[in-house]
Amino acid sequence: MKSMFVPTLRVSAVCVLAFSITAPSTLFASPIDSQDQKQDQSKDQTPPISEDEQKALAKVNAASGADAKLKAAADYLKKYSKSSMRPRLAGFIADEIISVKDSAQKISLSQNFISIFNQPGEADMVKPALVEAYLNAGKFDEALNESSKYLEKNPDDIVMLTQLAWAGANQAQKQTASPKLLQTSSQAAAKAIELMESDKKPERMTAEAWTSYRNSWLPRLYQAQGVILYFSNDKARAKEKLEKAVGFDPYDPSTLLLLVNISNDEYQEMAKKYQAEKKPEILNQALGKLDETIDWMARTVAATEGNPQFQSVHDQLKDNLKQYYSFRREGKTDGLDELIKKYKKPQ
Repeated sequence: MKSMFVPTLRVSAVCVLAFSITAPSTLFASPIDSQDQKQDQSKDQTPPISEDEQKALAKVNAASGADAKLKAAADYLKKYSKSSMRPRLAGFIADEIISVKDSAQKISLSQNFISIFNQPGEADMVKPALVEAYLNAGKFDEALNESSKYLEKNPDDIVMLTQLAWAGANQAQKQTASPKLLQTSSQAAAKAIELMESDKKPERMTAEAWTSYRNSWLPRLYQAQGVILYFSNDKARAKEKLEKAVGFDPYDPSTLLLLVNISNDEYQEMAKKYQAEKKPEILNQALGKLDETIDWMARTVAATEGNPQFQSVHDQLKDNLKQYYSFRREGKTDGLDELIKKYKKPQ
């Protein structure tokens, strides 16, 4: 065995966690019209609405954009606040607000909605959208305050839990997250994972939407847990969560890069220990960690190949991989291409 170990890995952890979670449209995004009312009447035996009320609803439909629709809805409620159509109107306007992209506009619209639709339960229709907008705008104290109150009444809201988990991971990697945000995000991720793994479909999601949402977000929630733990300097638990994420999605570059860094840190630590103590059992442990690092590097090189976002990382990591691999095999790289190929995503 050579007296010196290979150089320290030069690739740093790169976690590209783009926070963009939009609550699914769970009520209805179709116009409010007399046909809706007729269907309601046949089911619930509610009184028919007047022609004037139908015209007021038509104005809501005709209004352009969420802001105009909300104003038209406010005018409608001045006359018909006790109408049987109120719940449907509230849901319709909430969906319009949920679809707004601009965070500042979404915050303003959500706050106005809450002041206009002030009956029990109505505010909750836009609270997830409001929290999402606060998070995207970097207003974390406001987001935590609103989410805390909302989750007291709706502890299983999977969308909001996912929003909080992902936001915490994003801020953790920037090393700007407050302890409160990290704690809340970690708890939210754990709860969201529990709900997904027990297949607790939200009532307002279709089975198809739930399957898609769960399959997409379960690995990312494990990734979020791993990121929060990694940047909280709990590398052992971070590795455990990230390996679970890889079990669901073996091709995510950000997760794989973190695992490269963690395994390499473990190897370097063990290598230093061997250099100091020169014990054969420590050498064997170090070489085991080196083989593990090589494997994660090969996975990551395969996952980042052809991805412009990770091109520089890919090139640098491939160079490191050649050094590690050849060091382990007395300067030879035979079989390296086959190892990388083994981990490429099937086409």
